[in-house]
Amino acid sequence: MFVSQSRLPHVLEPNSYHCPEQFERELSRLFQPAWHLVACLDNLSRDGDFVTLELMGKPLIVRNFSGQIHGFLNVCPHRHCLLTHEKQGTSTGFRCQYHGWEFAASGKATKIPDARSFKPMPGGPESLCKFDVQVRGPFVFLSLKDRPEPIERLWPTLMDVCDEFPAHRWKLADCWDYEFSANWKVVVENTVESYHVPAVHPRTLVRFGDESEIEHVIRDDATIMRSPIASPRAYRQIADQLLKWLEPGCKHRYQLYHGFPNLFFMRIDAMLQAMTVVPVSPVSCRMIVYVFTLRARRENLVSRLITWQWGRFKAAIIKKVLAEDARLYPDLQRGMESSPFAGTISTREELVHAFQQYVLRRTVRSH
Repeated sequence: MFVSQSRLPHVLEPNSYHCPEQFERELSRLFQPAWHLVACLDNLSRDGDFVTLELMGKPLIVRNFSGQIHGFLNVCPHRHCLLTHEKQGTSTGFRCQYHGWEFAASGKATKIPDARSFKPMPGGPESLCKFDVQVRGPFVFLSLKDRPEPIERLWPTLMDVCDEFPAHRWKLADCWDYEFSANWKVVVENTVESYHVPAVHPRTLVRFGDESEIEHVIRDDATIMRSPIASPRAYRQIADQLLKWLEPGCKHRYQLYHGFPNLFFMRIDAMLQAMTVVPVSPVSCRMIVYVFTLRARRENLVSRLITWQWGRFKAAIIKKVLAEDARLYPDLQRGMESSPFAGTISTREELVHAFQQYVLRRTVRSH
């Protein structure tokens, strides 16, 4: 059932989707204090594994140090070079590519070539800028804020999804990213509403259920949508036969969790999909997508094959659905920049309204 009984106002004005001042407020008040999904454990499984990324204009590096995951600004304190420009890899030592300075998991410099020429070092050895990192389920989260709020307090509902199965039960099927010519809120709002499904996804999603079949939950930190997804009977019969090898009792009911401002988890049958939408400019954003499938509690050759094939199948469907959405984002953005309308929101789109209320509380009404 929907929470609202009548249509709702479009809370944010079209100008909010391209205004540079609004964009800066969102960066400082929504994203700077938040936790960010930056990696998954499958990419950091061995000692020395690392990934790099750009977040809020900052180059970051996340690395495995003997089984412990740590995150740093990807900048050497010596002459400001990126420690590495590789997107991911494995290194025996944690060193800067430019002059070979080496660093420990604490961020402190442990080896400086020709160290005598730097004496005396002001305040002792130089250190990297380090950030708080938390591992939950198969995911690695990082905060840019000093002394951030615990992640389970910020997103209690989403952390329950992370903890549903042990991290080793999830196998990464695929990971990819997109660049969209649209404000990040355009992508977020499209993701949380099902009203566009018949027009945009007539073959891939078919329909998303009527009001009696859909459940909306609205909280201060998140929204949840639970819905059936229509699928051919033959698909369900095959899926039920395959999925019992992985996790008996897997549900076909679709569950979408949106952790404000920009994190999404999707759960259905033996799949976990995670997406994060990262602002790049007032009129552009980046989306990173992870798709996982369950491993059997006791794996064998058959279950491994099913996990692998199911992951490939699910990732292919998701890519097709996201491509159908992506086709519309430039038009949505162009419309926002020219619209004279106030806009209106249906009860089916009420999760959009809840998200807009969150943005309004944290930015327009904040001082």
